[in-house]
Amino acid sequence: MKNNGNVAVRVMMVMLVFVLWLSGVHGKAETYALTTVVVSLDYDTDTVEVEDFNGNVWAFDGCEDWQLMDVCALSMDDNNTANIYDDVILSTRYNGWFDGWMKRVCD
Repeated sequence: MKNNGNVAVRVMMVMLVFVLWLSGVHGKAETYALTTVVVSLDYDTDTVEVEDFNGNVWAFDGCEDWQLMDVCALSMDDNNTANIYDDVILSTRYNGWFDGWMKRVCD
């Protein structure tokens, strides 16, 4: 009978680990917003390059509606790591024009 008790404890532990994993306790990936400015447009490859205010350059497809110095809000996925270089762009959104904003602020 003692052996059956050990098996039951092991089964319960496996079930607990599985439930915790399903509920996200294992470390869910987080999303965050990142403000960037368009610094390059490559119409041949349809690639937009944007730079954040830390100097990191990110790229995504779809040049048609972007211009240099546009402010672009990125929704990012951190890939469940502390390293930003493996983060993934989930979506992009036009957020204004940097030069126009600077002129209003500085005048």
